[in-house]
Amino acid sequence: MKTDEGIYSFQSDGSGLICGLYMVAKPNYNVEFEFLQFDVGCAKNGLLSVIDGWELNGQFFPGIDDHQLPRNSRYHEFCGHIKPRKTFKMSQNVGLIEYRIPNAGQGFMVRVRFVENPRPCNVIIQDLVGIYTIRNYGRRINCTVSIILEASFQILSMNIGQSYRPLGNLISLRNYVVETGIIKKCKKRGMEDYVELLGGNNLDPYHMTVFEDMCGLRSFSFKKKFKVTCPHTAIRLVSSGQYDNLFEFTYKADDSASPLECPN
Repeated sequence: MKTDEGIYSFQSDGSGLICGLYMVAKPNYNVEFEFLQFDVGCAKNGLLSVIDGWELNGQFFPGIDDHQLPRNSRYHEFCGHIKPRKTFKMSQNVGLIEYRIPNAGQGFMVRVRFVENPRPCNVIIQDLVGIYTIRNYGRRINCTVSIILEASFQILSMNIGQSYRPLGNLISLRNYVVETGIIKKCKKRGMEDYVELLGGNNLDPYHMTVFEDMCGLRSFSFKKKFKVTCPHTAIRLVSSGQYDNLFEFTYKADDSASPLECPN
């Protein structure tokens, strides 16, 4: 896994192993790939794939159902001796180049850039401690913040399913909201806007366990901390597009908060 912009290259030793260049930028940047050199012979099943997101053991981040593109549009496969001419722009702060190059001496060179994204949705976070706000900006979209380690969370503020998205410059009574506090089990109540606290051993949020789901308006911090003892934890914001939802939280790796146990 690499976290820096720059030029990366690979030259095969002939082993034919399947390898991957996993790139991750800061949450408010998207990854871009541009190939400078390309020599991946098609013989012996040589192949290089550019993937919009990450793939591991057949699972994807962002999840297949949460990404703006269908699965087949997130994959670009190449072999031969002519480099791909297009610049591959990822939809989030992670991207993957997966390759199998069985012919010794062949390989590729790629330039990686990080491009600012003012409205991030799906992100993978690498920092061990921090504060983050996940927001839909009034869009009908599901956004996931993924942390690939055991972590504890504390809610700083949330406004989910309460503030209608703005309709131009109109001022309406529907823009005024009342502090509800945290409402739990929102999905079971039939609400379309909520946030999920997830944990599991998988990359795709749909294959993780939902420990809590919440909605409502709370403008101040919640004293209780939530800890998920799973190798992979995530916060997933589900939005219908009717509301301008946001969820602000702190996170810390391996904290001493009361744990929510990961299922086997």
